Amino acid sequence: MPEAVFVVHLDDYQGFIVEKRHPASFTLNEKVLNLIFYEHEKESKENLRYTEIESLRVASFVDKTHHGWMVCFVLGPEEQFETLRTPILGMGRLILELMIEAPETVLLDQILERQSSLDEIGDEQKYAQVFLTPSSALLLEKMEAEGVEKAAKISIWLKGQVQTDSVDLREVIKPLMDSGLVKVEVVGKTTETVFLLRDLFGYRAPPVKAVARAKESTPQLAAKYLEDVTQFFTPPPPSKGYNPTIPSDDPNSPVFEDRERISRVLSKSLRYKVLKCLREEPLTVRQIADKTDLPEVVVQNALLALQSDHVTAEIGEGVWGLLTDPVMETFMPEFILPVIAKKLSAKEIGLDIVRRHLELLSEAWSGHQ
Repeated sequence: MPEAVFVVHLDDYQGFIVEKRHPASFTLNEKVLNLIFYEHEKESKENLRYTEIESLRVASFVDKTHHGWMVCFVLGPEEQFETLRTPILGMGRLILELMIEAPETVLLDQILERQSSLDEIGDEQKYAQVFLTPSSALLLEKMEAEGVEKAAKISIWLKGQVQTDSVDLREVIKPLMDSGLVKVEVVGKTTETVFLLRDLFGYRAPPVKAVARAKESTPQLAAKYLEDVTQFFTPPPPSKGYNPTIPSDDPNSPVFEDRERISRVLSKSLRYKVLKCLREEPLTVRQIADKTDLPEVVVQNALLALQSDHVTAEIGEGVWGLLTDPVMETFMPEFILPVIAKKLSAKEIGLDIVRRHLELLSEAWSGHQ
């Protein structure tokens, strides 16, 4: 493991501040920090770089969602950067998230010793980003209506919707591309075309697996747990409860207005780590901390935040369970096939675009039941 680690924050007024370091005796100068930090400015959202400077071998990690922050790992003479790439990425993500959420809990020596880490964002969190970016959610609705469309026409439409010429289609469409919902290709010589490959539905599901597990592991709490979940989803009349099967344009549906809320829950990496742990079974704060390698105070804060969003509930003294399970599901957009056929008949698109769209759909969904 690395010989040293330090966390740097670039302050607008004070310059570089070393917020945390291990060991405490480790020193470095402003020149080293400048050379390492500004190399990252050329890179993408999340990146890891290796630099040899002034006899130091440094692996540095930044995530542009946390502007101005950097975690650096000083490697020993015998350590190979490529061998350590994966654990360093995981530790870097965790350290940055903890520095933002609860800096007082960051114990670098323990993180190094345990190799505690945070996974790269997965599909669920990528899907959540679509609904957290208003223009991207608007574009998804447009693609649900069109199925396939020329990028130039979408760009004109989008500028009209947001009432500005400065909107960049590439930035708006990026969350949809990153999550695999759409694909952009040049069909023919110059026609850049956007294809819808997956549609997306966000909702709260009952925590069926956790409730079933509670009946085995904590039978004394299972009845109370089931009652809490039932009360949320199917309360006695006249309350309507939560029903994701009601169409989203129904004024009584909570799904549409709740979609952004659960997307925000999924986008918070530390809360998401706790949420995933509770999908299996109800647990105490200590048990969650052991399973996630998160400090207990971070777990407790995450549980309370999730409770305020009606995701977790304390089902017994010190025992927490999922009240609802935020879910992002994709499905094949079969409803666009008649739309595509109509466009072909009206000569809005050519047979080459239709053929390519069907090929892309087949590739995206081959092997799915």
